[in-house]
Amino acid sequence: MALTQTQLLNAVADRADLSKAEAKRVLDALEDVVLEEIGNAQKVRIAGLVQLNVRVKPARKARKGRNPATGEEITIGAKPASVDVRARPLARTKSALPSVQKARRRLAA
Repeated sequence: MALTQTQLLNAVADRADLSKAEAKRVLDALEDVVLEEIGNAQKVRIAGLVQLNVRVKPARKARKGRNPATGEEITIGAKPASVDVRARPLARTKSALPSVQKARRRLAA
């Protein structure tokens, strides 16, 4: 089950020996800083855990394709350029991953 915002807040408050109000202010400040930097198209690295990159996806022209169900030739519409965010896990995050067997058990439950 996913960690909720309240659970995250409680965990941060407990581990950092902060009140819940202080922990909430810390997390809100982190959110503000990350969103501001992403809004300025800057790369953001969060505590050696994850790196967020802003990426411009180029425009795509209309092209011919095939409907896989019928084999009929169709035109796939053009797409304008867009911007998205990519999250890349860093070494500390990768090293914290469970074994395949443990992950399968946890995800199946």
